Amino acid sequence: MSERDLYEEIARVAYDLWERTGCIHGCDIEHWCQAEQIVIARIMPAEEESQKVEESQKKVASRKKTPTKTGTRGSGTAKKARKPSKSAKKA
Repeated sequence: MSERDLYEEIARVAYDLWERTGCIHGCDIEHWCQAEQIVIARIMPAEEESQKVEESQKKVASRKKTPTKTGTRGSGTAKKARKPSKSAKKA
């Protein structure tokens, strides 16, 4: 939603609130703040959902690029190098 669209939506909701409360003057700031909360609450779940969809699409794409590894674990037969014993003669 563009900034202009956001402003217009908040203004429309604030006007609706003003009408519902009997068109009483002097409550414009309260109506505007309440309208902001209403509009943001409507927008946020939609944005969060689109972010979740994008993240899941990225995960799927990365899985397709990365080949799966099977049988790459070591067999456990590799031996560790031994330290020379103290009794070994020095050259």
